[in-house]
Amino acid sequence: MDFTHRYDSARRVRDEKVRTRSSTEFDITNPFHLRAADEARMIRERVEVGYRLTFRREIAGRVREPFTEEGLKSVDNPVLKLFVSRLPRKGQIRASDNKADLVLPYFSKLLTLDCAYIEGRKTSLSFVRLDCDTVFTSTAACVAVLQSKVDAGEIPHLPHIIVGDTLDDGCFATPHFIFMLQDSVWNDKLDERCRSSPVKLFEAVYGGFVNALIDIGVDPCAPSKTARCKNPVSPIWTTLTPNATHFMSLSQYVGVLNTKSTRIERTRRAAELQSRLGKTASNELYNKLWDFGSRLLATWHFDADDRMGHTAEELSESLFVALEEYAADTGLQQERSSYVVGKVAEYLATSFNPSKLGKAKVRQRLSHLVHDVCTTEERQRIGAEYASKVRSDKTIEKLKEAVIRLKAAGQFEGLSKELISVRTGVSRATVYKHLAAVLADV
Repeated sequence: MDFTHRYDSARRVRDEKVRTRSSTEFDITNPFHLRAADEARMIRERVEVGYRLTFRREIAGRVREPFTEEGLKSVDNPVLKLFVSRLPRKGQIRASDNKADLVLPYFSKLLTLDCAYIEGRKTSLSFVRLDCDTVFTSTAACVAVLQSKVDAGEIPHLPHIIVGDTLDDGCFATPHFIFMLQDSVWNDKLDERCRSSPVKLFEAVYGGFVNALIDIGVDPCAPSKTARCKNPVSPIWTTLTPNATHFMSLSQYVGVLNTKSTRIERTRRAAELQSRLGKTASNELYNKLWDFGSRLLATWHFDADDRMGHTAEELSESLFVALEEYAADTGLQQERSSYVVGKVAEYLATSFNPSKLGKAKVRQRLSHLVHDVCTTEERQRIGAEYASKVRSDKTIEKLKEAVIRLKAAGQFEGLSKELISVRTGVSRATVYKHLAAVLADV
């Protein structure tokens, strides 16, 4: 790859600048001098000895045993060198051993690249990151599943980088699939010169990859433009680079991927696939949980609940607990329904927008009724029938509540249907048509 020659040349130029730079006298009272001296010692140890985890420690949600790894993963690996070159400059890279709290741990880029999680340039989107929640039996099994997708024509090529966690039993857990782009996408909202169309194209390509790989566990609720990922050059993870030759641009990806699906469509499909409840049962459960979850989030927002100040992941966990309780209390809970609950909680937590509380739309609500319908006219007819039934059910429920209230107050006996219509606020036609059924039900 020509890139490796440019990369090595640029590195030599930077090293020469550092070597010839004039240095100031070391000052023990200067915290920057102390930090630089400490990092210089750590860099020397990292180069001479390697990465050392000297004691048992929890990293990335799992306790790791002590180990040592010599050298750097990116040595003689052009794909990993390309990934490193797409990261911010030293002293500007946010990283951590905990994916929720990224900080600037070191000024040195070498030391930062040992952290478990890392964040690329947010203003220059240079790779597509897919978050897969599946635990594969091995790394080979993971690559085989992806290769089957390539053979079927669902994705154009294998990911350039696969990075995940190898468990004690040899399983390969929750990998990230990283597709490197030929050219980065400028994404700076503060700059008027930044065009939105390439960013929208990037989001469409991301959606196309998710749509193609959703059945193997890729998370449809993960944000598309996050540059945060498992660090493929960290010794903590197992890293594969199965594709070092095939790179494509966004416009080329659009030609081979299905980029027309929306995020809510992908979320509902993931809920259906993972719950195995079937399209109708899954979508109806999704609708009821969505309605309750949206109202609950609005209540938390207007009550200034502390949970609204948490991260999206923590808010999703709080919503999951509340939705599980609601499903249990209302008899909605079924076997594997927690998968639907999880997808609703994730989507609401990551997409909640207080400015849209008054005009929320629940898209794909009737997807289980119209998924096999081709014509617009037939879809509109089904939608009209559904809307009419919903309005009718609400009116009958209103009549029932009014009758119960009048009976409790002892004012119902002797009332004519016209007076019942006046007292309940329901039309006379509805009272004449449904009063007998309501009285039988009450």
